Amino acid sequence: MKIFILLCVAFVSGLSANAQGIVFSNVSFEEALEKAQQEGKQIFVDVYTSWCGPCKMMAKNVFTQQKVGEYYNEHFVCLKLDAEKEAQHDFFKSYKAAAYPSFFWLDAQGGLLDTHTGMLEADAFIQYGKEAGESNLNARLEEGRKRWESGERSLELVNDYVLGVLQRVHPSEVKAHILEYLTTLSEDQLKQKENYLLMKGFMRQPEDNIACRSLIKYADTYQSYEEGYGFWVNMYRMIVRAGSIFRDKPEEYAAHIELLESTGSPYVPMYLEILDLEQVLFQKDFQKGVPLALEVAKKYKDKHSYLYSQFYYTLIIAGFFDDSVQDKGLIDEVIALADEALTHTPSKETLLYLAAAHAKRGDYKKAYELMASEPFFPKPILSTALYPYLHLKAIHHQYLDK
Repeated sequence: MKIFILLCVAFVSGLSANAQGIVFSNVSFEEALEKAQQEGKQIFVDVYTSWCGPCKMMAKNVFTQQKVGEYYNEHFVCLKLDAEKEAQHDFFKSYKAAAYPSFFWLDAQGGLLDTHTGMLEADAFIQYGKEAGESNLNARLEEGRKRWESGERSLELVNDYVLGVLQRVHPSEVKAHILEYLTTLSEDQLKQKENYLLMKGFMRQPEDNIACRSLIKYADTYQSYEEGYGFWVNMYRMIVRAGSIFRDKPEEYAAHIELLESTGSPYVPMYLEILDLEQVLFQKDFQKGVPLALEVAKKYKDKHSYLYSQFYYTLIIAGFFDDSVQDKGLIDEVIALADEALTHTPSKETLLYLAAAHAKRGDYKKAYELMASEPFFPKPILSTALYPYLHLKAIHHQYLDK
């Protein structure tokens, strides 16, 4: 009877383990390797952070599913690591996450089988686990490293090794590798579309390196590779928005201007003029800044008509829509700026710019009429991060989150 009871308890415990989803082991990396070898399993590692929404969704909705638990508990020793609170865990000596959640599938010796970043549905998550054992990612990593260390610097190697493998395994090393590759290219090679696409990522943060210098120097060539004003808007963010951030750091701002001027780009005078305009707007000298914005945008609109919407964006974050601004003549000029923005770059975003300007003037009927046409305009939409600057409330939660 006792044996029968024990068997029943074991059986019920097994069902409970599966029903609760993945069972994560709280062990060191070395212990996980030993456990995997002893049990004939592979290793799965979930790297997350406490503030990551998708991480929480995976933990709540996917890891807890019975079918997920059945597969992963049978085939893997599973670890769950907080990238910040458990940064000293031995696992991170070998592998780093570029974003969260990041999943790592390893063999019993710690060799990388596969990685994935971002949420997955349960079935896809199981499929990744099944395909991991057939992955050759670790072999590609070693082969690519050998080719790189031998001195090879080819676009094919950058795409396959640096972006195809290193980006997934050691993302912090990617930037240095790309810059090193770019230094081996001729001027004609730097202008090629394939190499421009490598440099696009450097537009997020301007630095004195070959990528940023090339982006400024060969702007006319690169803009032909993009549709619309996409390239120029990214350039604006790199040169002007970042430059405005540097304003409070004189040495960094001076270095930023020196980088800009050192390229010899014909657009240097335009960007210097815009940087001065942005300073006026952020100083809240709207009496001077708004007419100047209209003047500068008109001056360059034949090739850079996106400037109307960029200047309007600056007005928003600079505080023009605070209650302190009441000058109706000045507001009328902002309406003109918004109208030009909508004319040259029509979108849901610039439509809302014009509606907000009319609402600022007190003409709510006109603002309502404009927003009634919103479904007919293309994206992008206005970022909700700007709502507080426009005194707008996002009310969708009370109607959609039910």
